[in-house]
Amino acid sequence: MSWFHKTENGAQRRGLASASDVLAYFRDERDLLLQLALLITGNSATAEQSVITAREMAIQGPTTFHDWLIGWAKWVTINAAISNNRDAISNCEKRYKDLRCYHTDNLTQSGEAEDQVDCTLVLRIDPQIVIAELDPLARAVLILRTAVKSSISYCALQLNVSSGAVLAARCRAITWLRDLQLRDAAGAESRSDKLRATNSAGQGGYEQNANTSA
Repeated sequence: MSWFHKTENGAQRRGLASASDVLAYFRDERDLLLQLALLITGNSATAEQSVITAREMAIQGPTTFHDWLIGWAKWVTINAAISNNRDAISNCEKRYKDLRCYHTDNLTQSGEAEDQVDCTLVLRIDPQIVIAELDPLARAVLILRTAVKSSISYCALQLNVSSGAVLAARCRAITWLRDLQLRDAAGAESRSDKLRATNSAGQGGYEQNANTSA
């Protein structure tokens, strides 16, 4: 599906995003777009430049429908960030040369619900942790697959690496995410157990004092 609409007929242009709409979205959602760019580039200055470049591309490029503006802005920003970090991404391909992913959900485009959960989780994590834990290729594949739901073949084309490398890199990223979810869940359960134990101890002390007073 194309984000763009090139027809200049006035009636057909109804519902299209104007340049002011584009500027407003990039202003209002700057933090989100900057975080997406940072997760790909791994560098704050480069991420900032990627968002600026994406904004200019969005203003000067073909018009998109207003309802598609959110997805389009993400797509343009992500692709600008990839262009600014292309060498680092390509250099990671050799790490995945002999690796294979055997998770069946990695073989095709995953469902919308799963991608939404994964992307939400990614955006909640401190970007510096993601950058430290995942290499540039794994991060780029993760963002492409979760933020704009790109197919495996599109990821390979856009990142200029093999489909096998994309599958292996996504496997690495998703496995890391799921492990992080498990650790967070275990930590939350442990904190809950400690809280219950503390409350029980306090309640026991109160009952003992009450009995003593009686």
